[in-house]
Formats: sequence, C-alpha cells, structure tokens
Amino acid sequence: MADALKITQPSGVTLSSPQGLMSVGARRPLISEQGALAGFEFRLGETLMARLIQRGDPTAGAAQSQALLAAMRLSIQQGFVALTELPLAWLAHCTAPNALAPGMYFLVRPSLVPESFEHARDSLARLRAAGAQVGWRQIDVEPLMMLGAPDFVAPRLLPDMSEAAQRHALRLSAQTCPQVPQLLLDMPDVDAMESLLKPPVCLATCRMDAGSASLDNRALPPHARSLMQLLARLVRNEDVAVLAAEIKSDVALSVRLLQFLNSAGATPGRPLESIEHAVMVLGRDALYRWTSQLLVRQSPPRPAGQMLQAMALARARLLESLSRAAGEAQPECLYLLGLASVLPRLLHCSLQEAAEILALPSQAVQALMDQGGPWAHYLLLAKALDAADEAPVAKLSQPFGGPAAVQALADEAWRSGLPH
Repeated sequence: MADALKITQPSGVTLSSPQGLMSVGARRPLISEQGALAGFEFRLGETLMARLIQRGDPTAGAAQSQALLAAMRLSIQQGFVALTELPLAWLAHCTAPNALAPGMYFLVRPSLVPESFEHARDSLARLRAAGAQVGWRQIDVEPLMMLGAPDFVAPRLLPDMSEAAQRHALRLSAQTCPQVPQLLLDMPDVDAMESLLKPPVCLATCRMDAGSASLDNRALPPHARSLMQLLARLVRNEDVAVLAAEIKSDVALSVRLLQFLNSAGATPGRPLESIEHAVMVLGRDALYRWTSQLLVRQSPPRPAGQMLQAMALARARLLESLSRAAGEAQPECLYLLGLASVLPRLLHCSLQEAAEILALPSQAVQALMDQGGPWAHYLLLAKALDAADEAPVAKLSQPFGGPAAVQALADEAWRSGLPH
C-alpha cells in the first residue's frame, strides 16, 4: 500500500484549467517526502461545503464535486496527483463516464454517507477500481474502519499544537493504522510542515501565506540582488543599453542568458553578437519572466523550496492577470508586487529590502508593508484564495468579474507560473 503512494517529480509539465470550474476553492501544492512538487490539493471552501451538507441533498454536492473532479483530471493529465476532501455520498453520485482517474486521492468525510453500508462499500470499491486512493482523517477512523483499511490517513494536528505534540499525534496515528501512509494537511505554515516531512508522511501541504514572514534576515544569495535590480529596470522600461549594462555587470548572468537563448535556438544559423542583441532577441516581456524564474531559483535549499518557487511565480502571474483585467496602467508592477510578497520566505530577506531593491512604486509598497493603498485588494484577494475563504473572495473578486472568473485566472497563473 505504501508503494502505491510513491511520487516522482514530473519534469517540464504545465497545468491548465477550464473556465469557472469551482465557485470558491483553493489550489494548494502537495509536496512529496523528498520535497518534490508532487501535485495539488483542490479545496472546496468550508462555508460552501457546510451549506451544501446542511441542505442534505447529495446531488447538489455531487454537482460541485464534478467540477472538482474535472480540475483534478487536468492536473493528472499533466503528470501530477490531485487530492480533495468530500463526503462519500457526493462521490457516490459522481457517476459520469471517465469522472475518476488514477492519481486521484479522496479524503472521505463520514457525513452524508450513502443510503446503506453496502452502498458505501460499493462506492469505495468503485473509486479504487478507477485507480484512486481513498483515505480519511484520523478523527474519522472509528466510524469508517468498518468499510475496510484506508489507503492513507490524515493525522489530527491542531493549529495550536507544539511540534512535540504534533510528533506524538503522528506516532499515535501510525500505531492506529500501521503501515498506512500519512498525509499532512491543514498545517499552519511552511516551517511547521517541513519539520514533520519524513516517513511515514508521504505527501504534505499547508497554508502558503502564513507563518514565518519575519524570518531571520540573511545576506541575499549570489546574483539575487542583480536579478532584482534587472527586474526593476525592465518594469521601468529602461533602454536596451541600460538593461544590457546591468546584465554585463554580472558575468554569470550574461553567460546564463546567452546559454538560454542558444539552447532555445533563438537565432538559428547565426551567433548572437552581443548582450544588447540578446536582449532585443528575447524581448522585454520574455526577459522579465526568464529573470523572475532565475531569481526564485536562487532560494537556499529547503524541503519545500520547489513549492515556494512555484507559489512565487503563480502569485506574480495572478496579480498581473488581475491588474490587466482591471485595466491597470502598470500590470508589470503588480507582477513584482506578487513576487515581492513571497520573496522573504524564499530568500530570507525582509519585505522592505525586497521592495527597495525591486524599486516598487508607492502603491505596491503600501500594499506590501501596510496592507493599504489602492493595490491592497490584490494581495488580500490572493491570500483569501489561498485560504479558500469564501466571503472575502466573493467580495474582493467583484471588480474582476466574480469568483468564477478569478478562480480561472488563479488556475491559469499556477499553470504558467510553474518553474521550468
């Protein structure tokens, strides 16, 4: 059973998602015990789920579940696994052809179980026959063990638990369900998740925007400062000569840019004559995206490093897309704002240092440092999406076309934001 949950890191994959799949949800990265980006957890907002459960109509929940399954299938088609938590009764009504697929992980809730024990057992059998993994939370082990052994268990880890208490809870979970892989869910922040990321834990996720914002500030990694300064110049639309001079001041950066363009076959049959020529061939838009990806890779090694890199790029792309939808005059500055909001976790720098080196405009500094100003709602919306917090998402998404439109932009940002 444990072997079925071994994850290998996909290479060169991207994600896509059709428009308006979920009313309000969150796509959180899942990482493997080795730290690789293994897949995504698709979360339905707790308020929405509670409302649907209260209605007592499994078909209404099944309709929402079908949308989640469609998003999960797209993730799986690109080489990732996909996890969601739903009542078994809703899944029992998801009978559309090809709705299920190998690589799906279902955390089953005991509420609204199907009409009988036989139906519940048949529903689990159908999920597993399609190649899906089925598990439940540690707190639900007793009412669900009559249905057989789970493929995985999510230990009960409360937000206010100490690390020692969390480790004790993991040991108890492993004793209750020996040889069953453990999934870490609902961890309060990245640091807490990383501290527990070892066998029998096989997959983990957490709140992406919580925790150690006030990290121990360290010297920026080599080349990070020059990359941040280059990004600032690109957004200010400075001349090619100035951009080229910035690149040439860092020999390693110059070499990387030329290697990148030559490997991509940017000028087949003829050599690049200079850094100025390379900048013109690549173009400003492609250059600042390439520079951003290179910057996030400067982060010091850590178990969740790849996940944080993906989040930084996805956050940047989301804020840029939202600003374009709102008709902002400087969408590239919103890209930098999104990137800067994650850089302290990646590079162990302060928010102020990130803002200063990126030369962020005053509106971005206000949003980043004080959660105020005309751009604050962009960051607030991104954080509400991460938390699957239905009420703030519904309110903050109105200027951008509503929750479904924002969810589609967020899914696209994850697809295009993944490091290559």
